[in-house]
Amino acid sequence: MCQADYKTKFEWPMRTKDVLLFVHWLIHVRNLKGGTVNSYLSGVRQLHIMKGMDEPNLRPEIVKMVIKGKVHKDKGDIPSMTGDTRLPMTRELMKVLKDKIIAWDQTWNDKMLVWTVCTLAFHGAFRIHELLCKTESFFDPHYSLLTENVTISSDRQGKRTIHVKLNCPKEQRNGKSVIVDIFESGCSICPIKAFTRWTARQVPTTGMPLFRQQNGTPLTGKKLNSILDTLMSEEAKKGNGTITTHSFRICIASELGTLGFEDEEVMAAGRWSSRAFEGYMRTPRTKRASIAKKIAELGGRRKRNTKN
Repeated sequence: MCQADYKTKFEWPMRTKDVLLFVHWLIHVRNLKGGTVNSYLSGVRQLHIMKGMDEPNLRPEIVKMVIKGKVHKDKGDIPSMTGDTRLPMTRELMKVLKDKIIAWDQTWNDKMLVWTVCTLAFHGAFRIHELLCKTESFFDPHYSLLTENVTISSDRQGKRTIHVKLNCPKEQRNGKSVIVDIFESGCSICPIKAFTRWTARQVPTTGMPLFRQQNGTPLTGKKLNSILDTLMSEEAKKGNGTITTHSFRICIASELGTLGFEDEEVMAAGRWSSRAFEGYMRTPRTKRASIAKKIAELGGRRKRNTKN
């Protein structure tokens, strides 16, 4: 039924993109819970064995994250259960935020600065002080994100990737740098589109914090929280919570559990596409990039089937 609904045919043994499509069908068409989805995958595993095939890897990291997100959703409003009222930033809220920033009574440069930071925070699931300074009057070059710490490259197809080098990320205990790769989506909330438009008008200065306001002072996490409180107060009330810079980071499980698998949603997953600067991460960057491209292809297939 899944193959008929999506007008496709699975290959055996099943590839990651087919598993993701099947999981999406179970969640969004059959409306099954996360635990039931796991049971179906166990059945598919047995089917492979019955066909005489080697035991397949039906639960790579990205599939685990999707199911985990669905399990969290099945449990209900987890933030309120723990006393945390911070709402996750969704794609829909990002589009609302974009409209609010456009109508915001500030200079074009500062509008684009805020929007650029928000898109990067959303797609990379950054801790906000990995991107922004803690104070306006002082910055530590060993911890702050400087202009030279962010670069852009293009693949053979012309798809661009932003590389954000974090010198001292919180999760690292060995002092090694980490590079977070943010892939181009081409959608209305594309981080590379925002970043290149902003840097075309306000060229950052080498040796200084990357994200500075038009008057030269660094944009801080505290200042961005204040801006979000002003712009998104109505949306926060609707959700009976708050929207802060941490909302960008806690969106990962929510997005994977409730949305499909288009390119921007994969990027919203956060650090699964990150790489350690000197091979620290267990999963090689090349493998994670390959997974991201497969998910992007799957998203394209979903769009074509919708048109049909």
